Amino acid sequence: MIRHQRTRSRPSARLVLLQVACAAAALAGCGGGSDTSGVGAGPTAGAQSVLQTYITDNLATDYSKVWVSIRKITALDASGAEVTLLDATASPVVVNLSSLASVGQFLSTVSIPAGVYGEVRVTLDNSVQLVSLDGATTITAKLTATGTEYVVRVRNLNFDTAANGQLVLDFNLARFTYDPATGLVTPTIETPKPSDAFGKFVRQQAEVNGTVKSVDTVAQTLVVDDPRLGSGIVVSLADDTVVLDESNGQTVTLSGIAVGARVEIKGVVTPGATTTDPVTVKASVIHIEPQTPVAGPVRVSGQGKVTSVSGNLVTVALDEASFLPGANSVVVDASTAQFEHGQLSDLVAGVGIGFRGTLSGAGGAAQVLATAIDVRGAPSQDDRQKNPNQTFTAVNGAIATLNPDGTFTVTVTRADGPVVVPGLYTVDASKATYMEGNASCLAAGAVVQAVGSLMNTTLTAKFMNVKGCSGENHSEPPPAPPSPGASAPAPGASGPR
Repeated sequence: MIRHQRTRSRPSARLVLLQVACAAAALAGCGGGSDTSGVGAGPTAGAQSVLQTYITDNLATDYSKVWVSIRKITALDASGAEVTLLDATASPVVVNLSSLASVGQFLSTVSIPAGVYGEVRVTLDNSVQLVSLDGATTITAKLTATGTEYVVRVRNLNFDTAANGQLVLDFNLARFTYDPATGLVTPTIETPKPSDAFGKFVRQQAEVNGTVKSVDTVAQTLVVDDPRLGSGIVVSLADDTVVLDESNGQTVTLSGIAVGARVEIKGVVTPGATTTDPVTVKASVIHIEPQTPVAGPVRVSGQGKVTSVSGNLVTVALDEASFLPGANSVVVDASTAQFEHGQLSDLVAGVGIGFRGTLSGAGGAAQVLATAIDVRGAPSQDDRQKNPNQTFTAVNGAIATLNPDGTFTVTVTRADGPVVVPGLYTVDASKATYMEGNASCLAAGAVVQAVGSLMNTTLTAKFMNVKGCSGENHSEPPPAPPSPGASAPAPGASGPR
């Protein structure tokens, strides 16, 4: 929790519990803890270790959102030589720490000299935004009274590239302090055991921004070289992946992606099991970026929950964004947007969406003119044409039975939107992404929310929430065959977090 220092003029606020971990998983690993005092030998001359860097967050109970910007992460060896694990100085990585609960965000891959490192330095922008639980107020605090950045040093790591495959940096807000009189936050970063941190990842996600190296239309994959994430990232397509060409706003097939094209992809990461395995990302949406960037307004992306809709103007409470929002929400103009999944009528309060577009204004006056909107869990246009009777909706209730084919039934006790009425529904979650909990949480009596496409009384889930069950070791859906049928959430239903 963030400790608020007491002053005579203002009483301290409630304590806030938040943990964030920045984990580096090495193919020829690294490890250690903050209690380790030895530094050890310096790097081995000529030998290299490949390092993957992740960030994650555990929980926040007092602020709904905590926004920071990461500029750089470096490591020092025993001689004081510094190597870079992440360099985002030109375009800092903006992170809402509370959105990464039980999630590992893949940040970078680098090759560093093999050996033992005793210190890691994390450089942050000198700004922290704290959003109240009700979203009504946003506090903009600083880490230091002057300057544009702040360096947090984690010492005595004994970070050995010959030991194991993980380094975890825990931004432990339980030991942070916030002084409302000065507006300063004093951070603390620790190093828990990697096995503890990685065991809590429900999923690992990445944003791939790079150049297409090759396309395989048979295997339905493409290989992307990303300056941060590394070379040779294999991107596979989900069953209903949408490929959007931003130069003309049209959807294309995988064969429409040319070698050398610049793409932006967000998906679920599977790290390689060995040093010869590539990192793989499964994507539901691929953006082909224009060869010549459009000059003028700033291009941004984000995602969150719809709170209100007025015509084509959609207010979104942000969970993730490529920019510091300055407020809890942003207005998205959907009048000219291409819908990757879903349609305009699906935009109702409670539904989760992602968007891309151009930003104007700031803070409460900020507005995004969207070029693309993705309604999370909704069917694509092609899927909707193939199955016109399906309805985008969410099924909320307790699991009644687990079926031998891997599906399960959910008892709905009250009407939920115009489509879901009380009764028994069958849910196929074999290809779902778990936003809370995971497949091992599924049991009779567990309360779930399944978001996807409904046909008759069968829902094919794309997103799953298992209430009160998060941070388990296994996040993959059960290896069961999908049941025939449907997919999609109804207007008025709550979308995934």
